[in-house]
Amino acid sequence: MLGSDCAHRGREGAHVDGTFWDPVPFSWPVLLLLLAACLLLTVGVMVWTALQPEEPEVDSAALVDRSTRRDQDAARTIRRRLDADAGRADAAEPELR
Repeated sequence: MLGSDCAHRGREGAHVDGTFWDPVPFSWPVLLLLLAACLLLTVGVMVWTALQPEEPEVDSAALVDRSTRRDQDAARTIRRRLDADAGRADAAEPELR
């Protein structure tokens, strides 16, 4: 092997001092801080979720009926306009102009 790197390598080419596999030394305080932050965020989200107001029961039948009626009226008007353009209906009706 060439260079000054030879002193730090063993026979297999790995670092002898173990810095390759352990670039950041283990630290209990850092691990406990990360664990505490995760626990705090988890508890905070659970409390926030529990405090959210219940969604009211909304009956959407009237909304659906109104939308369906409006769509059917629009389809009926389009159908009558197409019939008037094709000569199958009276084009003089005010709704078709």
